[in-house]
Amino acid sequence: MGSPIFSLILATYGRVDEIGRLLDSLEAQTCQDFELIVVDQNPDDRVRPFVQRALQAGWQVQHLRLSRPNLSAARNAGIAVAKGEWIALPDDDCWYESDTLVRVLARVRAEPVLDGVVARWVEQTHKVDPMLDSPLRLEAWRQFKGSDASSIALFLRTTLARQVGGFDERLGVGQWFGAGEETDFLLSLLGQGARIDRLADARVHHAFGARKASLLRGEWRFSLSRSRSWGALCRKHRLSHKVVLRGLVGPMSWLVLRPNGLVGLVQSVAATVGRLQGLVCWREGA
Repeated sequence: MGSPIFSLILATYGRVDEIGRLLDSLEAQTCQDFELIVVDQNPDDRVRPFVQRALQAGWQVQHLRLSRPNLSAARNAGIAVAKGEWIALPDDDCWYESDTLVRVLARVRAEPVLDGVVARWVEQTHKVDPMLDSPLRLEAWRQFKGSDASSIALFLRTTLARQVGGFDERLGVGQWFGAGEETDFLLSLLGQGARIDRLADARVHHAFGARKASLLRGEWRFSLSRSRSWGALCRKHRLSHKVVLRGLVGPMSWLVLRPNGLVGLVQSVAATVGRLQGLVCWREGA
């Protein structure tokens, strides 16, 4: 069996039913030239029936196990063993439309200079019109002014993902720097000169809803953890003093622009403190 066109890297932890929905969407793909790399971070065998289902569908399947949950590490493990020319990074609770892969393939075959495309995340409300941010521009991303480009919608040359070293495993859910791994990855790609365009007619779905509010202590911890990554990105990518200053002042303006009582105050202060912590505590090579 030859190398596939796509390597779909599915990092999964804690979910069951949603994986079935994703596999339903993969079975419906009009392009079946892909392998599925399941990076399993669960302590049990809940994913095994889905691996068996994928094998029975006739796909090339790799099933990797990680002993400790870390989304960035899981994706890196998948990138390391990917056999396809292009990688994709579907979450375990997202799904594709039946023509998603074939539309991506048509675009990258029509424009060989492309290093990647960002499909449309249907449920997401963009702060910036995505098509105004195509191709993705390094100067905009270095000012945090680019539109969203979630990793679930990213299709990228495998060689380039490896060239930039994959995802920084210090960043992301569950880490002290609790977010920012996707932005960091894109900054690294664009910094290497990658040409990444948006492809609005390739559609990816991911349930997108407001996060449930927690107790004030929980809001503090959540905002603090995520905000540290902002400071880390500023340090790691040596962003301008103007960007840093704007980012430190910004959270306090939320109290006026989007007031939310005591919860809003906690979130704003935590974001400011977290951003400062990220700036101070980031260490290269740590």
